[in-house]
Formats: sequence, C-alpha cells, structure tokens
Amino acid sequence: MKSIGFLIFFLGAILISGTFVSQSFADVISPRQQMKLDFTAEQVICSEGLVKIIKSSSGKVSCVKPTTAEKLAQNGWAKQLSEQKLEEIKTKKVAKGEPAGTIEKIATLKQLSKKGITGTSTSISGYAYVFEACSNSKIIRAPEIYVTSDSEAKSVKLGSMIKADSCYTSSVIIKAADPASIDATLLNKGGISQKILSLENQIADLKNRISAAKQKIPLSDEQKLNPENLNNITSMKKELKNLQDQLRRYLMVLYVPPNVKVSKIDIPKSITGKPLDGMSTNLISVTESVGKLESGDVNLKRFNVVFEACTGKESVRLPIIYLISDSDYVDVKLINRIISNSCQVGFERINAIDSETIIAQISGNSGVSKQISGLEKQIDDLKNSLDEKRKTLSQLLSKKLDSSGEESAVKLALDISQLRTDLLEARTQVNGLMLGV
Repeated sequence: MKSIGFLIFFLGAILISGTFVSQSFADVISPRQQMKLDFTAEQVICSEGLVKIIKSSSGKVSCVKPTTAEKLAQNGWAKQLSEQKLEEIKTKKVAKGEPAGTIEKIATLKQLSKKGITGTSTSISGYAYVFEACSNSKIIRAPEIYVTSDSEAKSVKLGSMIKADSCYTSSVIIKAADPASIDATLLNKGGISQKILSLENQIADLKNRISAAKQKIPLSDEQKLNPENLNNITSMKKELKNLQDQLRRYLMVLYVPPNVKVSKIDIPKSITGKPLDGMSTNLISVTESVGKLESGDVNLKRFNVVFEACTGKESVRLPIIYLISDSDYVDVKLINRIISNSCQVGFERINAIDSETIIAQISGNSGVSKQISGLEKQIDDLKNSLDEKRKTLSQLLSKKLDSSGEESAVKLALDISQLRTDLLEARTQVNGLMLGV
C-alpha cells in the first residue's frame, strides 16, 4: 500500500509540475508534443527550472521539479541519474530564477458588443489589455506573458525578442467580469535566452574556425594538402551540425504558440527540384587520403576532394553538393548561404577505385532553398506588419480616446494577436524544415 501511495503522490507531482510550470517559467512545449516532432528522449528539452527524467519501465520522458526528479530516481520509477544530471539538479535547486523583466499596464479597453438584426446587444466577450514588457540588462529571446483575470488565464508569446534595457508594447484579449482584476507577469527567467545565445556564439565561432581552416586548403594539385587540417575541418563540421540541430530544436519548441498542438502546424517537408540556373561546381583537387580503409576491397581507396560551388543570379539558401564516384555517393551540406554571383570552397572525403570517376554535381535542392527563402520572407513581412500595428496602437493610446478610437484600438489588439500567432508558427515551420533537411 505504501508503494501505491508513493506512486500516486509522485504521479501527482509530475502532473502538477506540468500543469503549473507556465505560471513560473517561460515555457517550451511539453515532452509529449516534442516526441510528436520525432524528437528522441535525449533531444527533448525541458522548460527552464525543470529536470528531464526517463521512466524506467517505458522510456517515456517527463519534466519535473529537481526535488521530484531525485525522489523518482531513488524509488526506481525513473532511471538512475548521472553525475551530470545530479549536478544540474543541484544548480537548479540553488537558482532563484528572478524575472528577466517587468510588465506595466498601459490601458484596458472594453471589447465593444455587436448588435444583431433585432437590435439587441450580445454580451461583452472581453477586454483588450495593452501592456509594456521591459527587459532588464539582458536580451529576452522569446518573451512570454502570463495574463490572468477573475474569469480567464492565458499565456502569450510575443513573437519577437526584447533587446536588453528596452521595452516592447503589445496586447492580449482576455475575458473578465471586473477589468480591474486583469494582471500580467513576465515568465522569462533568462535561462532559455542564455542557452540560445551560448549556442549561437558556439556556432559563429565554429563557422569562423572552419572558414579559417578552409583558407589553408591548397587551391591546386601542385600544393600538398595538410591531412591534419583536413581532419580538423571534418571534425568541426560534425560538431557544427550537432550545434545547429540543437539550436533549431530549441527554437522549434520555443516558438510553438501557446495552446496550439504541433499536429496543427504544417511543418513543410523538404522537396527537390531542378538545379538552380547558373549554379556550377568545379573540382579543385583530388588527392589520396592517408590511412587504410576497413573495406575488404583492396582496390578501393579514400580520397580528399576539394571543390568550389558557385551561384549565378540566384542565391542559394541551403547549398548541397553531390560527390559521386564509381563506388560511393556523398551529400555535402555547405555551412553558409551562397549569395548571388559568388563561390564557396568545400571539402569532403569519398571512396573510389578510380579517382578520375569522382565528380561534383549540383543537387536538385532548389525546392527546399526556395521553401526556406519563402518562409524567411513571410517571417519578415509578418514582423513588419506586427511592428506597424504595435506602433499604431501606441500612437492611438497616447491620445484621449472616444468610442470610435477605443473600437480602433481593440481592432488593432485583435490584429496583433493573429499576427503574433502567424509569426510564431512561421518561425516554428522554418526551423522544423531546416532541421529535417
């Protein structure tokens, strides 16, 4: 009976921590929703302040409070915690998690009732609560506001970052019997922003190091390749891909709008197309690699291939080159966008019996390149529209409003809400697409 009571208690603790986490921390989507995005247990991200545990019997992931994680592991419900996980728990127990900024009310505007055919008025559906979210000394990457009243509570993700020591004006529609009961809190504690900034800095540093290493690659067969430099490039490219995937997973689960299921977001699948017009490749050098292959074919050798990919009038958002030989095939994803009428040097290893058969070919990835470019343009357009609506709302509220002005302000608040959701979904889509390529 004790074990049953213990299990009920801790299952309740998991449910409670999952239910009320959005009231304490800026939230990512639940582990269950992340698994629907094909995240593995290792890839699942927990909201700030929570710890990831894996159920011993099923391998399912939960995000719980640090003290709950320890007790579930001790009882055998969750897998034993590693030293790294125990250190994480210790750190999170000490962290106070102070808010990364403040919320100030600007105005509370009644959402005007509409008259029907009979001339009678419908009940008031809610209020437009206009507020200013201000950051402290650090950037808030994905600001999330928790708004409550005597009738409703909801989380709102703003869609755009708040720069350090600056403010961001926005609004939310919320039901209330008494408008004075409406209040808002900034959920962000800064941990998610710091993690994303750390990943971005690591990615930028690796890209610079890879570019510097590529500059040391000889651009003719007459000069000797440095095997150590080539091995270093290969190692850094693998590390870069892992970091980029981590960042895209963070951004995917962070930008999903509150109360929107991931199954309702149309994350596009990568499609192929004809090679982009005007794009070309050129083999710079092909040299035999040092070391023996594990393959049993004595005729098979490994070659270092240096090539150049050049664009025409169109830039390429996600450059992918095919290296093909008489016995092997390799996809090479270049690390940066290639702008129009420019080139980028790439390096890869490939197996071949005869080095003369090795060729570099343009991939048919114009489809995915255009998809990503289209989504990025959509994001820019939505952001500009959202900024314009916010600016207009601020200007309107700086004056004394009559009934017509209040109606216009509420309409702007509704537009802001829809644009915000569309912007978040587009950001989720582009990161999902890039993660899947």
